Amino acid sequence: MFKVNVDGAVFSSQGAVGISVIIRDEEGRVEAALSKKIMAPLGALEAEAKAFEARLLFARDIGIQELVLEGDSITIYNALSEISSPPSFVEPIIVGVNALCSDFRRVEFSHVRRQRNSPAHLLVKHAKGIVDFSTCIEENPCFIEQALIHDVIAFSHTK
Repeated sequence: MFKVNVDGAVFSSQGAVGISVIIRDEEGRVEAALSKKIMAPLGALEAEAKAFEARLLFARDIGIQELVLEGDSITIYNALSEISSPPSFVEPIIVGVNALCSDFRRVEFSHVRRQRNSPAHLLVKHAKGIVDFSTCIEENPCFIEQALIHDVIAFSHTK
């Protein structure tokens, strides 16, 4: 089972949003990371929903079949977990994410506080300075190394 963290951010001065995806194995090792800019004037909630969509597409593209999708938007988490209905402006994205889930053997959703999502948050900030997307396979992006170490240590203390 792989843990997939995601974050979204609005770059209003650029008329764009950034999304990040970090895929880690059970021991916290980075399998893959994605930082992507979408040139569209979306809001914060739409950026978070698009980040969930991108993570599923990215996980599928690299062949992962069992994953826990973790993000810091409680609204998106509740909608994907069918705890509550999504706001109408993100509903089409949520429907698309749920449809993508059928491409996997097992998908679970998890909510995490923003402070526990710092590797994904740092990676999404990286998207502001790129044109399209940036990926790393089986290596840690150097600018999030310390956040990854802290995240693994914090996770091991909560088990």
